[in-house]
Amino acid sequence: MTDEPTPRPEFGTDGLRGPAGQPPLDPDTLRRVGAAFGLWLQRQGPERKRVVIANDGRDSSSWILECLAQGLSSTEVSSTDIGLATTPALAWITRSGSFAAGIMISASHNPATDNGIKLFADDGHKISDAAQDEIADLAPKLDLGELTTPRAKEESSLLTRYQERLANSFVGLDLSGKTIVVDAANGGGSDLAPSTLRALGADVVAMHCEPDGWNINEDCGALHPDGIVETVIASGAVLGICLDGDGDRGIFVDDRGRIRDGDDCLLTIGAHLAEHGRLADNTVVTTVMSNLGMHKALRGLGIDIAVTPVGDRHVTQCMRDRGLTLGAETSGHVIFAEDGYLAGDGLYTALQLLALPQTLENGSAAAFLDFERFPQILLNVPVESKPPLDDVPAVIACREEIERSLGDDGRVVLRYSGTENLCRVMVEGPVEDDVQRFAARLASVVEDSLRT
Repeated sequence: MTDEPTPRPEFGTDGLRGPAGQPPLDPDTLRRVGAAFGLWLQRQGPERKRVVIANDGRDSSSWILECLAQGLSSTEVSSTDIGLATTPALAWITRSGSFAAGIMISASHNPATDNGIKLFADDGHKISDAAQDEIADLAPKLDLGELTTPRAKEESSLLTRYQERLANSFVGLDLSGKTIVVDAANGGGSDLAPSTLRALGADVVAMHCEPDGWNINEDCGALHPDGIVETVIASGAVLGICLDGDGDRGIFVDDRGRIRDGDDCLLTIGAHLAEHGRLADNTVVTTVMSNLGMHKALRGLGIDIAVTPVGDRHVTQCMRDRGLTLGAETSGHVIFAEDGYLAGDGLYTALQLLALPQTLENGSAAAFLDFERFPQILLNVPVESKPPLDDVPAVIACREEIERSLGDDGRVVLRYSGTENLCRVMVEGPVEDDVQRFAARLASVVEDSLRT
């Protein structure tokens, strides 16, 4: 009887992700990925290799860290653990310190039973798809032998440098006398976000900033911003900040209790940068999921729009390729490039909003630019397989029929989730009843066609 071959770890749109303890988030695969990543790093040059690692507070993070450190150590790569942190903090520390790479242990907005890893190169950006493929190909082939259990060096003090970087980016921003509500989703920003805002003088009302390993994203944070609306109004806060589990996304609540997403931020901050001649090529970047009403508002201001597939890495790549200043996803990833570094950071976005003159003078509701949203329905259809959608005749026929009905005033976006077994069905158009009917019909066809 032969041993079963070791499966290849399949990277999704944002690293490896899934239920903790199950492939590819099982101990053996994680050790192999750590070792494969270490070998990939060793091939980049002869200098001594150190990897900095952080987590967003999930209970499974400790043993995942141990497995990764074992794999890395087998290739003579050492590990430094900064503990609880946000993904953007980990990315910045990676690029600003003497590290060859970074690893974020996080499943972002997923529930506490899930976890994942995101791999960063020494420039603080996620490694390329080609690098991920090389690591995934190498991992199953490794003979790990007997592994030691190294202890990752703990250096949580490195987070202080990140806070100093934020303060230096907003010299003159004085939040004294201003109340700000922060919901960190019981995740990576639970300590970092309140302490950074308090250092700038703010009176902070901290909500869901007490991670216990199992409460991350649970009815809180960027997925549930409605949970802080009442507190924002009752406290007289100038702004409410809702981060996701790993802090790279932010959804906001203005002082009148209105929820503001990435489209609101892109329009408002884009208009501000354009007005002051700081919007490169007078163009912003967004994804196919952004609202057509926002597109119309931007064009009304004379601002051009570049559209990418879903995923902050696509937005970042477009910005890098074209030398652009600002990009965003509706989900709350807002990416800035003014300081030469491209990364989504919910806390940094919040500080950008607080730095707008109108926000501190008249409240954040006065600072945000409003636009008329087109009705948009997004449905998540569970699937057990993901064949190319262009190869499913019934799905394509239904989609084309809906697109003909919508004409130039609407659109259909149909794609698989990169991290879950879901097909996302989005329909947008000028009439809400039509949009709901079209979305329900297409979702039904997808479900019937992809049922195994």
